[in-house]
Amino acid sequence: MTPVWGKEYTSKSGSHCDLTGPNRARNDIQTLADMGVKLVRLYDWEPRNNHLNFLDYCNSFNIKVLVSVSNYFVKPDEGLNGRDEQIPKLINSFSNREKTDYHSAVTGIVIGNEPRISGFSAQNCIDFTTSWANIEASQYPNYRELMIGHPVDFATYGGRFPCFGFWDPLFDALNKVTAKNLNKRLFLAPQTYNDRIYLFENAEGSGKGYVDIAYEKYQKPILFTEIGHDRTKPNYQQVADGQLAGSIEYGAKNPNILLGICFFQFADKVWIPGTSDGSHGTRTQGDDIMCTINFDNGDFTHWDKDCKNVPLTVNTLIPNPLNDVVLKYYKKG
Repeated sequence: MTPVWGKEYTSKSGSHCDLTGPNRARNDIQTLADMGVKLVRLYDWEPRNNHLNFLDYCNSFNIKVLVSVSNYFVKPDEGLNGRDEQIPKLINSFSNREKTDYHSAVTGIVIGNEPRISGFSAQNCIDFTTSWANIEASQYPNYRELMIGHPVDFATYGGRFPCFGFWDPLFDALNKVTAKNLNKRLFLAPQTYNDRIYLFENAEGSGKGYVDIAYEKYQKPILFTEIGHDRTKPNYQQVADGQLAGSIEYGAKNPNILLGICFFQFADKVWIPGTSDGSHGTRTQGDDIMCTINFDNGDFTHWDKDCKNVPLTVNTLIPNPLNDVVLKYYKKG
């Protein structure tokens, strides 16, 4: 995917893109840096492919990365039962070139995404995360103790407030895991589209904001792994503006409680254009093609099928009104 996020690429077939030629790389990391972004949250990660160039490039812009343990690894009918084999592969793929520590661009690990929707449970996360800490302690004792979160959609899961019904069993178990200080490394990772009043002032008539309520209950810092609003809603700019203003104001006063936010998202999901779920981006997918790269098998360290002459077309991205809202706050630093 280097033609999407980077400044140049030459495939094993000889096709090439850069910043000046007729085939232009899109250089999304540069665009993110220009927006004022300091943290990128990823959703999927294939440990059998090499991602060092991506992590190095993020480092060159002082952009930190929340690396992802994809849903596959925590699902009981997919990768969970092989976690003792899969976790070292993931850790190695998050590591620096020397395999002496996590890569310096990596600032945290997020495990899974939206369990209610994706088909895994709190117990699956408990089993996987406990194994992660035990493997770190035994096989990677000198690695940094990165913070770990489990992104949860803003449903109640049977609790009083969103995410609480999932967090209750998760932290009841993981707070007891002291291997590699796991119990001290956990953070709350809610995903919300609620407005500023709900998040920071008055959640469900309680007289307190959701962030304060969650911190008081779990005594763990919070990082919103998704926050934003979709452009199909009539008040989307107002809601997003309030979310960002409230987050920055609260975080400045309470840096030990609110670690940060990941605005959802940089660009619309290309596979579901025009839908609510595909309309959260600060940029809309454009029709103009910037470059086409023809891959060959040597371009990948892992590929499920023969990829000779498989093309990647990189299209333009068009800033939309959500981009203006994000720039208003991100460019302030």
